[in-house]
Amino acid sequence: MKKRASFFLRIIISGGLLVYLLHRVEVASLATALRSYSPLWWIAGFIVYAAFQGLSVLRWQIICQYLGLQQSYRFFLRLYLVNMYFNTILPGIMGGDVVRSYYLYREGLRARESGASVLFDRGAGLAGLCFILVVVLPPWGSFLPSHLRKIIFLWAAAGVLAGGGVSLWATFFSRKFPYLEPLRLPQALGIFLLGLGVQLLYILQFVVMARGLDLKLPWSDFLVIVPVTSFLTSLPVTLGGLGVREASLMYFMSLRSVPQEKALLLGLLVYSVILAGALPGAYLYLKGLRSARA
Repeated sequence: MKKRASFFLRIIISGGLLVYLLHRVEVASLATALRSYSPLWWIAGFIVYAAFQGLSVLRWQIICQYLGLQQSYRFFLRLYLVNMYFNTILPGIMGGDVVRSYYLYREGLRARESGASVLFDRGAGLAGLCFILVVVLPPWGSFLPSHLRKIIFLWAAAGVLAGGGVSLWATFFSRKFPYLEPLRLPQALGIFLLGLGVQLLYILQFVVMARGLDLKLPWSDFLVIVPVTSFLTSLPVTLGGLGVREASLMYFMSLRSVPQEKALLLGLLVYSVILAGALPGAYLYLKGLRSARA
């Protein structure tokens, strides 16, 4: 009951944010920008989106291999697609991370290891995000308000230090815990690099889709704006980040004189790609339910 209430609350928050944001822009200008948007840019964005999701699957597969589960890439791809479906369409009712942990448990991985695989997978993505911010904020983040830039930098630096500290601890002081194997060096470095690659491809998706709106911001701006937006979007307060993503883009891009209509439309276009990417997971999950009932 609480999960369903959380789900409907997220819908209300997302809807309320979108209504508020639409009142802040000229709807006619928004419609004009949408009509002039070439579908080819959307397709290009979807290809980049598929690439970084594919890299995410590989990262999770490698983590699970270190934890003792040997399965094909196709196996993990199917589970990851179902995870995307739950996280995008049904957050709050049954989290996608819970679903993929459950299926790993069914495959014979112990509950501790199956849960750890998801936690380490999430952590690798967060570590990549924090690392990017630590690198790019000092040279390219000057357009942000100084107090906000300091807060983001300190948070990101703390994330990098914490991740490195945990990895060193797991490497030298916790050999008796086999489930920490993915955190140990040198394997932790490889997983981190995959997480960094995922984040860079995610930023590239925004760059590509923004070109269709004639937003020719430099790469450096996207390297600052997208990771912060990604972190805010991941907070479990809306339906798949809908509303938070768009509000974040409107604020940060306004600092670079981007029209709010285009920033809002960019967020909605990115979300439409995420929705499209969730459809295969919906098919796989429903197919599995039908198979189970047969």
